[in-house]
Amino acid sequence: MTTSGNIAENIVSVLSANSAFKDISFVVAYKNEIKPTPISKPIVAVSVKECEIGERLTETLETGEVITTMKRKVIVTVSGDIYLPYSKGGNAGHKIFDRLATFFLFSDNFDISKANCKEADYDSNCEAIILRTQFIFSETVSA
Repeated sequence: MTTSGNIAENIVSVLSANSAFKDISFVVAYKNEIKPTPISKPIVAVSVKECEIGERLTETLETGEVITTMKRKVIVTVSGDIYLPYSKGGNAGHKIFDRLATFFLFSDNFDISKANCKEADYDSNCEAIILRTQFIFSETVSA
C-alpha cells in the first residue's frame, strides 16, 4: 500500500475500479475540484491523517544470532468522509462504512487493523449528511 505512490490516490483508484462500489464516487480529499452541491449520490473523500514509521525490525537467524533488518512497520490512518444526499438519511452512511470495512478486511491489498466511524451529521455548507470514518492499516515495508 505505502510503496506504490500516494496512499489516498491508491485507495481511491482501487475502490473506484471495484464494481461493488459503482454507486459511490471516490475522490481524494482537498483537491481543487468543484464538488457538486447538493450531493446527488454518495461521495467518499479519502485523505491520509497520520503515518507512523516504526523502528527497524529484528530477525533471529537459525544460528540464534539476532540481526537488524531493513524492514519497518508502517501504520497509516486514513480518513474516509462519506457525504450523502440528505434524502438518504444517516443510516445509509453506516451501511457504506460497513461495506468499506468489510472490503478492506477481506482484501489482499490492504491490511486493516482498525476501523471506526462517528455519528452522522448534517453540513449545511455542502447540503449533505457527513459520516466521518477512519481506517487504520499496517504494513511491513523494506528498502
